[in-house]
Amino acid sequence: RRDKINPPCMFLHHCVNKANAISRFSYKNHMRRVMTTTTSTRTAATPPTTNGKRKIRGLIFDMDGTLTVPNLDFNEMMRRLGCKTNNILKEVDGFDEERRKKSYQIIAEMEGEALKTMKAMPGAVKLAKLLDDLNVPRGLVTRNVKTSVDHFHNVAWKDGETDTLMKAFHPVCSREFTPYKPAPDSLLHICKEWGVDPSEVMMVGDSPKDDVVAGNRAGCVTVLIEVEDTNRSYDIAKLEGEQVPHFIVPRIEEISYLLEYHFEIIGNGSGENNDLMF
Repeated sequence: RRDKINPPCMFLHHCVNKANAISRFSYKNHMRRVMTTTTSTRTAATPPTTNGKRKIRGLIFDMDGTLTVPNLDFNEMMRRLGCKTNNILKEVDGFDEERRKKSYQIIAEMEGEALKTMKAMPGAVKLAKLLDDLNVPRGLVTRNVKTSVDHFHNVAWKDGETDTLMKAFHPVCSREFTPYKPAPDSLLHICKEWGVDPSEVMMVGDSPKDDVVAGNRAGCVTVLIEVEDTNRSYDIAKLEGEQVPHFIVPRIEEISYLLEYHFEIIGNGSGENNDLMF
């Protein structure tokens, strides 16, 4: 049995241990106060548990840049495709048939090349183990293709300590499931498969325009991972409307602390709360 995590004051200390992390944590709280009316209404409509915490019965994750280390240069992809916006798939779908076909060939080529260096995000396996220990389901929604998800599960999704593959995410909604993010359909599909209300599910991703918007539209708790050292196309301080998440964390492992102090975790089929233990 692992030791229980430090009290909330130590959680603050943990968050500010890295350079400038304190501003991120403070800004996260600020963003919770300035959530849009629609999202705030969804949150308020969820009845609190006896301890005043919101229930979480499952987590849905984005893949690229969330569960995996970013290794695809989207700026280069935009250049090669001639896209004028960072909403690449939407723009490509608007091309004429011949250009759209050639564009998807370029996308497939670049995604296939990225598979060669795909690796799990540090901290992702540890978080997944915790969720598995608590019998909390974890799903995956990505704008990438099924072959990339299969490669992730069969090659990259590995426990570094034992060198064994981890249990796969389920259900999985890849690009073949339409409409894809930022439409909420894939998230709602997973919630239906689990038999849980979307308000009791957490959506985790690194994209405000895709992951956060999809989660907010579905009525989920939304968590934005502010991945460092990437060609990020957004300014945290300028996020507005549906792109504003409930929480911002600097690394995926911080979600363990988030779950501990802000939510009551309900394991699948147990009907009882679980105490997070490290």
